[in-house]
Amino acid sequence: MSTLTYERSGRTNTGAQAVRIEGMRNLRVLVQGETVLERALTVEEQGRLGPLVEEARRQPAPVIVLPTPGGPTGMAVSLAFEGEEAPRVRAGAHPGQPLRGVGSPYDALLEDLDELLTEELHTRSPRHAYAVLPHELRQQE
Repeated sequence: MSTLTYERSGRTNTGAQAVRIEGMRNLRVLVQGETVLERALTVEEQGRLGPLVEEARRQPAPVIVLPTPGGPTGMAVSLAFEGEEAPRVRAGAHPGQPLRGVGSPYDALLEDLDELLTEELHTRSPRHAYAVLPHELRQQE
């Protein structure tokens, strides 16, 4: 089994956050391309994600969902299998809301991966669990 990468990033000038699952055994969390956490997948995570990943792998064509207008708070989301030319899913979403409307099994898989990424980032650094967008930085400073 190959590597699956789920990535989310703000539309403008924000660092990407990603979760990479390698061989359904290892999980790696990346922020701006650098590994910030690496661990083994739990048995529960393997059982939950395994069937969704296999079903997604059998899907023939990439899914591209045009982003809905959302201004600076919009997020870009992608899901890719290693070795394929294009991401399986490329879509727009809103932070903190699950991506819907992509179809089965992608809706469930994207929601699980997003929750997993947010949970791991929250454990590491609660303030940065969600992508911080440029206009939010200005408000915080």
